Amino acid sequence: MDILRNERSGQAVSTPQANIQQASSPKNENPYTTLGKDTDFEGTLQFKEGLKIEGRFKGDITSEGYLIIGKTGEVTAEINVGSIIVEGKVTGNIIADELVELRASAQMRGDITASKMKIEEGVLFVGKSDVQPQNVRKDVGSKPAPQQPAKQEEKKDKAAAPNSGK
Repeated sequence: MDILRNERSGQAVSTPQANIQQASSPKNENPYTTLGKDTDFEGTLQFKEGLKIEGRFKGDITSEGYLIIGKTGEVTAEINVGSIIVEGKVTGNIIADELVELRASAQMRGDITASKMKIEEGVLFVGKSDVQPQNVRKDVGSKPAPQQPAKQEEKKDKAAAPNSGK
């Protein structure tokens, strides 16, 4: 966090820019909530800011914030978050609005959709990845489907039409 000191009082003053960077970046690895090593949780998990999982979790995870799966974390879930750092084991698909970071100790089995992805050497990743800016992903998903079925019906109509006097 960028901190400025007031020249007269010597007190620390945080800048608005520093607050924005801290809130949107998973680089701050001190989340508000941690599920410890001895945690075994199943269900739907929703949070706003940051969460770190060091225990076991099974279910669905949804957040606009960032998620950290620690080295001892074992997660079986469909994950939809702002950003994620994986150091432990994940089985399931990840959709991240911003960054997916797979660190050297990570074991990822599932598909990844993200704007950015970082993979360190030593990662086990079994799955597919779709990595492109979010605005491009939205454009791709909104294209109309090809009109092939209509052409096939047109061919059927021609084949079924009776000959006209020949």
